[in-house]
Amino acid sequence: MFKHFNHMALFAALVKNGNFTRTAEELNMTKSRVSQQISELEEYLGLRLLNRTTRKISLTYAGESYLRYCQEVVDVAFRADELIQLLRESPNGKLRIIAPPGFMYSALPALHHEFLRANPQVELELITADSFFGSVNDTFDVAYRIGKPSDDSFIGRFLGTFNRFIVATPEYAQKQNFTSPDELLTCDLITHQTWKSVTLSQENSSYKLVMSSRHTSDNLTYILQQALQGTGMAILPEYIVESYIKNGQLKIILPGWSVQKIELWMIYPSNKNNTLTLRNYIDFILQSDAIKALGKTSKPE
Repeated sequence: MFKHFNHMALFAALVKNGNFTRTAEELNMTKSRVSQQISELEEYLGLRLLNRTTRKISLTYAGESYLRYCQEVVDVAFRADELIQLLRESPNGKLRIIAPPGFMYSALPALHHEFLRANPQVELELITADSFFGSVNDTFDVAYRIGKPSDDSFIGRFLGTFNRFIVATPEYAQKQNFTSPDELLTCDLITHQTWKSVTLSQENSSYKLVMSSRHTSDNLTYILQQALQGTGMAILPEYIVESYIKNGQLKIILPGWSVQKIELWMIYPSNKNNTLTLRNYIDFILQSDAIKALGKTSKPE
């Protein structure tokens, strides 16, 4: 099936040139090879396309009818090559990006505003997913993920380690008045369903807090909203709760204890043959002062 596409292009070139000799020279082929491939095409179709004489060639009715489609194949191939050349040489086209909801609404809007302003021909399609595998059929250009990726088939770029805080509304915090980590077991704690436990540390002391399963979610934005409503306490990344802590809507619980940090990674399918658009986006994120400011840039062990 696919072999005769080349034969179709050869047939269109032969008709354009008007004879076998010029066609062979143009395509760096022997005249006999050109003739052989045209014969193979006619054999495949079961119809004669050309009337051959010693001086010239002419099209049969079948050849005239078939030529239109051969020319379309050539035109489409040229347009496809032009598109690929454009993608190689200038940032354009669409990037499909997957991100956890908390990171998407807190950090990405400002980053993407700057990126789109610098790349007016680029389109961004954002997909919200805390766990992107399966939920979006693994079709993406870039994905952000909390925690180091375990799938070696993707490229993972470390973005930083990020603080987490235990937070609650001032009213909830005042009502509970916590002084030690073990008291957290008696409160309403809304947690991410993948965070089964978390370590709290203070100087030479540490405490492993095993999460309650009474109120969990796979969406950190939901957990944030529950904390803001006073439903209970929540453990959330600093980049999500920073503004709410500053404006007094949330308060850090047990501020003398450090909560185990999380890692943020950027993932993409391959390092090979990526478009200029994707390469520019990856470089933009890695070099962004905003990303560097969010978390420590030293790579974990």
